[in-house]
Amino acid sequence: MGESSVQKQSQRDRVDSEASDSILVQLALHGDQEAFEALVNRYKQSLFDLIYQYVGEYYETEDILQQVWLKLYLSLATLHPHAYIKPWLFTVARNRCLDVLRHKRLLARRLLFFSEVEARKEEEEVAFLDTLPDTSPTPQELVEQHILQLEIQRAIQSLPHVYRLVVWLYYQEQLNYSEIGQILTTSASTVKTQFNRAKPLLRAILDAL
Repeated sequence: MGESSVQKQSQRDRVDSEASDSILVQLALHGDQEAFEALVNRYKQSLFDLIYQYVGEYYETEDILQQVWLKLYLSLATLHPHAYIKPWLFTVARNRCLDVLRHKRLLARRLLFFSEVEARKEEEEVAFLDTLPDTSPTPQELVEQHILQLEIQRAIQSLPHVYRLVVWLYYQEQLNYSEIGQILTTSASTVKTQFNRAKPLLRAILDAL
């Protein structure tokens, strides 16, 4: 490093360590970047420690600290020439931390609210489903249905042959009169007549069973 560079570095260090805050603010206001950097170097560690005590997270602390420096840069023209910059910086940092914490609490409340709403919705849905009758057959009902089907089949088999196939196609295959007539090569009216004659016979057989 040349002698001129050493002298400049020494001069910057002296400005950083000896110049008052008000002088550095005035120099920074007139475009002296080194003066602004001197302010940053003077208070960055203490501000970082303060902010970290509030938020407790490194990257968030760094983000808030950068916002404090931006606030300082934008406020240079409005600062009183003889104002103490340190309490001003600490006040800005504290207020920004409180804003962040309020935002976090608000966000947490919203998340809690929506989670409670969703939980209530789920509870209401479960409660609503509990009020619905269970239409699925029980094991006992399945057994009874199976027995009934067997009895119906036995009853149909007991019908006279002329009626047996008509009733079978109607009940088991769920065909209408016209469709049954096509299968048996007869008219729908004939099928209807045979079915109506078979019904009382079928009922009597089921009653007997």
